[in-house]
Amino acid sequence: MCSKGPIRFAMTQEYIRLLARKFFEGTASEEEKQLLHEWYDRLIEDETSETVFTESSAAEIRDRMHTNLKSWQEQQNPAKRFGWVRRLTAWSSAAAAVIIIGFLLWTNERRPVESDIRLVQAPLGKTIRVNLPDGSHIWLNAGSALTYPIAFKGKTREVVLREGQAFFDISRDTTRPFIVHAKTLDITVLGTSFDVKAYENDPDIKVTVKTGKVGVQVRDKPGQPALMLLPAEQAVVVEKAQKIHVNEISKPAIAPWKDNRMVFEDELLVEVLHALERKYNQHIIIEKEGLSSEKISLTLDNQPMPDVLKVLGFSKNFNYSQLNDSTVVIK
Repeated sequence: MCSKGPIRFAMTQEYIRLLARKFFEGTASEEEKQLLHEWYDRLIEDETSETVFTESSAAEIRDRMHTNLKSWQEQQNPAKRFGWVRRLTAWSSAAAAVIIIGFLLWTNERRPVESDIRLVQAPLGKTIRVNLPDGSHIWLNAGSALTYPIAFKGKTREVVLREGQAFFDISRDTTRPFIVHAKTLDITVLGTSFDVKAYENDPDIKVTVKTGKVGVQVRDKPGQPALMLLPAEQAVVVEKAQKIHVNEISKPAIAPWKDNRMVFEDELLVEVLHALERKYNQHIIIEKEGLSSEKISLTLDNQPMPDVLKVLGFSKNFNYSQLNDSTVVIK
């Protein structure tokens, strides 16, 4: 009889999907359930795993998984049951957000969902790297979300930055342009490196070029030619006005966050505070009037958040207090 080790090692995504379907339908054998559970364990232990979703919601996945796991585990011996309490706790934690596996579910008609699109999310306080099928690499800043196809097909390579900030290092392919859709912008390159910042709570969209050439176009104005950006140039788009302004920016200020640094050059203080919220996983409430129009230049490495707020408070004449473990109030 063959050992289970090689079988587990060789488990493909398609086989896991089959096990999951049998698990939800209640037809999986004890051995198949154990294989699936051990696969979950390996995902939980690997914090670099990507989040993979389909149209099914993450909350639905988590709730259904909890219900099924608890039901199955109640039938096991106490030692196994205690182990699964720890696993379910880990599954509920914020860290587990990066490994929820939504491709295991199917539509309301109970037909399998084609999982050819992946949604990757970087939780607050973390950055992650994504390797694309064409050899390109993307870094996602904290609180960001990106969708991309498992395989690029057709005459273009397209991804969607649904929220947040990403640094793109794109493999050159003159026959298939690489297109990033971010809020109201379409960003087109052949092979280059650049940063896109498009958080929901920031008033502007920013595209900054590190190497090569980048074309930026407002999606609602298809007749307008793309604005071409060169290295050390930054396009700033006020989303409501949909007008593009071009600034020069120093190379140290281009995506330092992916190396755990923060560089702000004449940046609005409110955007700096938003960046601190994401980096330190805190909520900042601004009660002091007039701060929204303040600007600041600042370079940070990995200082504790209280030290950063002390420096900012001294520079911009405000006080702060820690309301609770996750909330800071600026007065």
